[in-house]
Amino acid sequence: MPLIEKIANQNGTIGVWELKEAADDLVKKVKLTPVETARLATFKAEKRRKEFLASRLLLQQLLPECTEIVYRDKFGKPSLKDSGLNISITHSADLAAIILSDKNIGIDVEQIHRNIDKVVTRYASPEEIEFIENSKDPQFVKILLWAAKEAIFKCAGIQGIQFNRQIEITPFAYHVHSGFSGALKHPEKEAGYDLFFRTIKNNILVYCVQH
Repeated sequence: MPLIEKIANQNGTIGVWELKEAADDLVKKVKLTPVETARLATFKAEKRRKEFLASRLLLQQLLPECTEIVYRDKFGKPSLKDSGLNISITHSADLAAIILSDKNIGIDVEQIHRNIDKVVTRYASPEEIEFIENSKDPQFVKILLWAAKEAIFKCAGIQGIQFNRQIEITPFAYHVHSGFSGALKHPEKEAGYDLFFRTIKNNILVYCVQH
């Protein structure tokens, strides 16, 4: 079973699933509500079906009293039905991950070797670009900052955020520490975040916790 990692700490519980199986195999293992079954039927692409099913399987693994994932707000931010826990969901080309917490959280996973050179200036400030260029591993740091900002974006739950202007990541010794900090400065919301990362099977996983 490709639940390849489970991380539990004071910030919540994370599960990571490797997307190896076909959707037809995953659907045999998962318990779906009628609403979820109808939602699955709207997805035609194999990859999207696998992502959807893997996130539900992860929820069943991490939360024995499994509940339904619903999308209540206008921005499609997921939440859990009849639960005091928050949820955030992410996928890369080969991994799916969720985090459950009673805190306000966000999560993102990205392949380390993904080429995002064309969009760097859209998500990174001049100071952050300098941090990337001066690092020992610019590709790693580019993906790390991208994933960190995506995690904050998911946690914030608002649209219209300019990643290069309104989400700030404080430079840190990424080769020494796995924890760092960030901030959102948006007209609708200002908040600080603790962020944490780890590498899993050539991916960088980042999650954030709002202060």
